[in-house]
Amino acid sequence: MRGIIFDLDGTLVDSRLDFEAIRRDMGLASGSPILETMGKIAPGPELDRMQEVLHQHELKAAHGAILFEGVLDLLRWIDEIPIPKAILTRNSRICTDLVTNRLNLQFSQVLTREDAAPKPDPAGLLAICKYWNLPPAEVVFCGDYLFDLEAGRRAGMRTILFAPGNLPEFADQADLVLRAYHTAIEQIQSAFLNGFVP
Repeated sequence: MRGIIFDLDGTLVDSRLDFEAIRRDMGLASGSPILETMGKIAPGPELDRMQEVLHQHELKAAHGAILFEGVLDLLRWIDEIPIPKAILTRNSRICTDLVTNRLNLQFSQVLTREDAAPKPDPAGLLAICKYWNLPPAEVVFCGDYLFDLEAGRRAGMRTILFAPGNLPEFADQADLVLRAYHTAIEQIQSAFLNGFVP
């Protein structure tokens, strides 16, 4: 592992984003992918309305976001190795900067949906690898959702799923599952020593 990339909401921070509430306020079907659905709508008043709904929800979440317990210890360990670390999020630049500045999070690269096609597209992950001049096989991506695992796989990376609650049905698609950050360092070290073999 020569570099590690993190998702933000639900992975490093608990922002309490209510995606179903966002869909309801937008008038979208339950479970529909928000950014992808918005991408199919022609520019105009309706798209503007949906973008404002999303922005207000994300802004509220950014103001209330808190770090998951143990995150700072993991980030300090990464800095001590040392290897570069980055963020790739489907969130907006404005809200992402608000979170990272509020919580004093420092990363070599922070890419948002304005910078690269949103996950599960691997473009953002590959752009970070290119910036670091590292092959994707030597970089790990950690997230909390299926799109994170899919993006990592498409980029040719090992993936880590952060799942502090009930294990999602897609958990078996991750190379490593973290249930809490206080055991993350030991789990990651062990995984690499054992070649990610269960």
